[in-house]
Amino acid sequence: MNSARDFKLNFGMATGRPLAFVMAALFWSSALCAQNKAALQAQRDAIERKLATTERLLSEAASNKNDAVVSLRLIDERMALREQLIRHHRAEIRSIERSMTSTDSEIRTLEGHIDALKDEYSRMIQAAHKQSLSQNPWLYLFSAADFTQASIRFRMLQSYSSLRKKHVEQIESAQVNLSDNRKDLVNEKSAMEVALNDVRNERNALVKDRKKRAEIVQDLKGKESNLRAEVKKSKAEQKRLSESIRKIIESELAAERASSAGEFALTPEGKIVSAAFESNRTSLPWPVLRGVITGKFGKQSHPTLPGITFENNGIDISTEKASSVLAIFAGSVSSVFPIPGAGQTVILSHGAFRTVYSNLEGVQLKKGDHIEAREKIGSVRPENNQNVLHFEVWKVTGNSQTPQNPSAWLVRI
Repeated sequence: MNSARDFKLNFGMATGRPLAFVMAALFWSSALCAQNKAALQAQRDAIERKLATTERLLSEAASNKNDAVVSLRLIDERMALREQLIRHHRAEIRSIERSMTSTDSEIRTLEGHIDALKDEYSRMIQAAHKQSLSQNPWLYLFSAADFTQASIRFRMLQSYSSLRKKHVEQIESAQVNLSDNRKDLVNEKSAMEVALNDVRNERNALVKDRKKRAEIVQDLKGKESNLRAEVKKSKAEQKRLSESIRKIIESELAAERASSAGEFALTPEGKIVSAAFESNRTSLPWPVLRGVITGKFGKQSHPTLPGITFENNGIDISTEKASSVLAIFAGSVSSVFPIPGAGQTVILSHGAFRTVYSNLEGVQLKKGDHIEAREKIGSVRPENNQNVLHFEVWKVTGNSQTPQNPSAWLVRI
């Protein structure tokens, strides 16, 4: 009986901290690193897609000498994207550094655990040897003084066999994980080199963009008189477009008030649509599949001419040739009308909101038509080798109508 107790006491050291506990801790550490890497990769993919679109638009603009201002805005956008990409690469490097530190810590933990397992295994064999289990287990069993002692010794033999097998499996499993972690560390070091090289490449490209921007600015300064004339014409066209859109919306509201006791009142269905539209702020899809904002909302300064400003009730999105224009939200067509110099304009009603799509061609819709989200409205009308959609969002309440910043409603891409 005493020998059985001694055996159990000696074996008590052999169980150690379960490998499952160690591996669970390492798993969660690795999972967090993997999630962080996946999020960074998704951000990088989005930036690179937008950068690729900007590159294509710049290539189109480069073939047209009249597109100097558009080229300048696109270069500004590309520079901003490159700076964003550099910040992303730096964040990626920090993430890799953290991952390498974590992996290195995991390796040290596994090495220590393997050493502990081997030590415990050795002590277990020594304990078994003292009890004659490892030399002739059957002789040890049959030399028992009575049945009770034989039963105890039989359970000890079973325990010894089970523990020995378990320790071998734990050592083998830990060694496999150690090998995997060492491979991960090598891969992470390679990823670090790639990320550092990406930063260098983007910095070099950014220097070239700044040089190109300076060249365009210098060229535009030499054509300032012509440029001011073009700006004056452009501002007049923009003002005419803004006034036309405002008047159309005002006339729509006037018609609504005439049919509802002198005030604009939403129907129950209109209230539901309004609430649904407003709940999607910052997550509404873009009206084109690919594009870059080259005209921002509100008061904007000219990129090269001091003292020249533009007032924009919406945003201007430079896009690719023959791009389809899509409804950003389900609604009804409240107006379709042409504007000289701005192609066709379509206004969609979404309860207390209006979305405006200008500079279109090929519009087949008519007033009163219902249109679903992402359904085609028309195509962007090309003008002077430019393909620019003018897009606005308005909110109407009571007797007022207010232009909204569309960028605050559209999903970030």
